[in-house]
This record gives sequence, structure tokens and C-alpha cells, in this order.
Amino acid sequence: MKNTLPLALTEESALVVEGSVSAALVALLQTAVLRMIPYAIPGLFLLVLDLIYGIRAAQTRGEKVRMSTAIRRSMTKLFSYICWLILATTIAIAFDKTWLEWGTLALVYGNEGLSIIGNYLESKGLSFSIAAVYRWILKLFAGKVGGEMSDDEANEILKKNKKKK
Repeated sequence: MKNTLPLALTEESALVVEGSVSAALVALLQTAVLRMIPYAIPGLFLLVLDLIYGIRAAQTRGEKVRMSTAIRRSMTKLFSYICWLILATTIAIAFDKTWLEWGTLALVYGNEGLSIIGNYLESKGLSFSIAAVYRWILKLFAGKVGGEMSDDEANEILKKNKKKK
């Protein structure tokens, strides 16, 4: 069989290059995993709160809650958190910018926090619009609103649910 490797790259040196690249990638992933452990703790806390208040909100809506479904959704969310953590830390390491890590996790955990607040308020008979919160935040960053929220904006975000007959 004819050797298809370039003359300068022998089979032994190809193995050295392959081993070096593998070692570098493993070192990067190990650094990312060790760096993400402190960020995983709030994720677990948010996961438990989401499970508790999600069940309460579903019961308020009159839905039948199956624990197997609730646990399966929580496990899916746990896997998503792990993926986000790995992504955020590896990007921050690769570009040497910790703000990328903080920003990514702030978006992920902030969104989950808003979801938990929405489920909690729904279990108390209130309607909470996450989309309205994001619209207000975007207006705030664009400079179209002051620091205070108007009554119309507050009413759009939080409404009292009508009783079902």
C-alpha cells in the first residue's frame, strides 16, 4: 500500500501531532469543567425551584401533574444547563474574556429566574409576562424609558388572572 502522508510527516510524527492535539483539547475541557463547578450550584438551586413552582403552577391551571414527566423535564433542563456551562466556560477560556462566561450564564440563569417567578405568581393567581419584561429591559437599554416603570408597563408585565368557572 502506498503511503499517502507527505514526505515531511511520517507515521510516527503524525501520531505525535494527534496525541498533542488530543492532550490540548483534554486540558481545555478539564479546565472548563473545573471552572464551571461554582456556576453549577446556582443552576441546581434554580432547577429545584423550577420543579417545585412548575408543579404548583400546573396544578393551579388544573393540569394533572405526573412526577415522571416533571422529573424527565428537569433532567432535560439539567443537561441543557451542563451544555450552557461548558459552552460559556470554553468560550471564555478560548478568548480569555471572563465577561463572556458571566454574560452567557446571566442570560441563561436570568431567563430561568424569570420563569420561576412567572410560575410562582401563576400559582398565586397572577399572570406574569416574560416577554413584557424583556421589552421593558430593551427599552431601558435603548434609553427610551427612564429608570422607573410606568403603570402601563407594570400592568403589561403583571396581571391578575380571571377566575375560571
